[in-house]
Amino acid sequence: MAHDFDRLLDPASIAVVGIGARPSGPARRIVANLLSLGYEGALYPINPKYETILDRKCYPSLEAISAPVDLAIISVPAVNVPDMLRRGAALGIRNYMIISSGFAEVGGEGHALEAELKEIAAQNELLIMGANCAGSINFHGRKHLSFTAVFEGDEFKAGPVAYIGQSGAMGPIFYSMAVKQGIGFSHIISSGNETTHGLTDFVEYLVDDPNTKVIVAYAEQLKNGRCLLELGRKAKAVGKHIVVFKSARASAGARAAISHTGSMAGNDAICSALFRRTGIVKVRTLEELVSVCKLLLATRPLPTGRRTAILAISGGTAVIAADLVEESGFAVPRLHPDTRERLKEWLPEFASFDNPIDVTSGLFYRPDKFAKVLECLTEDPGIDQLVVFGAYKHAIGQALAEASAKVLADCPKYSVAAWISGGPEVARYFTDVGVPYFDNFAQCFEALNLIVPADEGAKAEVKSDGGHAAPADPQQEVLTEDVVKAQLKTFGVAVLDEVVASSAGQAADAARKVGFPVALKVISPDIPHRAKVGGVALGLHSEDAVATEFDRMLARVRERVPGATVDSVVVQKMVAPGPELFLGMSHDPSFGRVLTFGLGGILTEALQQISFAPLPVSLDDARQLVKDVPAVKALLSFNPGAEDALAQVIARVSDWCVSKGEALKELDLNPVMLDEGRPVLIDGLAVVHHAETAPVPAAAHS
Repeated sequence: MAHDFDRLLDPASIAVVGIGARPSGPARRIVANLLSLGYEGALYPINPKYETILDRKCYPSLEAISAPVDLAIISVPAVNVPDMLRRGAALGIRNYMIISSGFAEVGGEGHALEAELKEIAAQNELLIMGANCAGSINFHGRKHLSFTAVFEGDEFKAGPVAYIGQSGAMGPIFYSMAVKQGIGFSHIISSGNETTHGLTDFVEYLVDDPNTKVIVAYAEQLKNGRCLLELGRKAKAVGKHIVVFKSARASAGARAAISHTGSMAGNDAICSALFRRTGIVKVRTLEELVSVCKLLLATRPLPTGRRTAILAISGGTAVIAADLVEESGFAVPRLHPDTRERLKEWLPEFASFDNPIDVTSGLFYRPDKFAKVLECLTEDPGIDQLVVFGAYKHAIGQALAEASAKVLADCPKYSVAAWISGGPEVARYFTDVGVPYFDNFAQCFEALNLIVPADEGAKAEVKSDGGHAAPADPQQEVLTEDVVKAQLKTFGVAVLDEVVASSAGQAADAARKVGFPVALKVISPDIPHRAKVGGVALGLHSEDAVATEFDRMLARVRERVPGATVDSVVVQKMVAPGPELFLGMSHDPSFGRVLTFGLGGILTEALQQISFAPLPVSLDDARQLVKDVPAVKALLSFNPGAEDALAQVIARVSDWCVSKGEALKELDLNPVMLDEGRPVLIDGLAVVHHAETAPVPAAAHS
């Protein structure tokens, strides 16, 4: 049986269980809010203590209602909610809004109560909003099914933005900020504990909602990140936008890990990279959220590039604007020669004929000429978007705004108006023609930077290494370099010639076999990262040097990491210096296992140019991973065919990760280098957990 979100969010008949006489009671406030918007459907307040409430007949029980009920709103003590669900299900009621609290959010017995709700819902195919939710508001349907005081008087504004969030308070707060900027809403939905249905279920519904263009999702934890990515693609395909305001960013990405992959690929970094690829916009503050919504509600398609033309009313504002534009990662290119020639017809001789344009005081009182200059910019082939910077709300300021808005109304390019002290009078000219309006220069470009495709690869926070040895964990197994390479080799990943040696003599013989110069690297599951404890030696050119270094290395490492298992080394032929790349895998709580790719060696942490893709990674996905890191593309441009060969390696590593199953938690292949144009694995490690449950977060490592 398909769940009916229409009946949940736009019900024609509502039962309110647990309503009381106290005006501040949540159930009573919901009924009052419904009536204040002129609700015309069937409404059944339920409380056996009263004959009427709010001039409505009050029913003693659900069973006393002799008519179909689209939605039952439950506001009784938590211990009584399971019984209400069973009784409602027996009557054929399938949709519930549970505003009662006292479930999983309080712990203890609350977990057992919520588990009981889930069991009842599964047995009867119930759709539950909540438990512990604040309700919903359907603006186009004029149904205020929430106890929150979201709006007063003329602040009720229907429009194309929908909010869905686990927090009951964030929706009203966001609404109060957005409505002041002229933004209207289609829905506000509080998902609460998400007992049966959660954020992604409501987002999926809103993607298909004809009244919604921008979907805002507030989440402290993404329970189904991959589903959200698919919804991002679906929304983008139908011309809609998903904006995620994800809080608890620091805690989500703060775990320490054995591998560099785990330490770099914090949840927030992965969210940012994967969202960007699927068209989802991620914001950090409420101010960013409001600004981004304004930009996404523009009537023109979003710009695909960052080349920006600036038209300003003075030299000072032009310079300020250019600084802000470039500091936000946008370009202020020279105008096309034809454009500069055309501008001579409208600008004074002493004006600037290039980007940014200061019209000077000569045009400040000539809105007709100001409009002609703007027309010239709209037709420049080297410009992706236009920004008009103005000022004042007095008569001349309004005249310039009106003239600009008329030009931009017919302009196919993305346009933004930023106006100092403009006020609602000026704002109205631009918003009426679908041009986003800002009275804050910086906010305008901070928000644009979040939605316009970036010119640089994804960057992620890198945690610094703290200690030396891997933490002791009986459920954890570290696969050392030799083991990882041997397994990846069977999947077609090229590795360098190398031999494992357990004595100085074996090491010297191995060096002679693989060919000088060689590298020596200690093998120990207790020391994942060996360089900081003296476990790596490079550029050894003779057997004597290898034998001597073997003894010194083992003694040095044993002294620095007491108790570590240290009895062998890898003797590896060295390759010529060249680009060093990084490939890894980590487990993300929202998106599952994620492959990470970027610059390797010391640049892994220094430049932080990395990209992400959830497993499994196809060959096309692998090619995109490479493209998403500009520095890698530049390095590979000198090696024809290397880019495709690298994508092949990435796809094969993905296949190996998939073959290992969920037990594989981390993989760190660093570096991968080019040996005569072919990608070759130089070093690597992996972490496997044999327990069924996730491990305790690891301590800092070397």
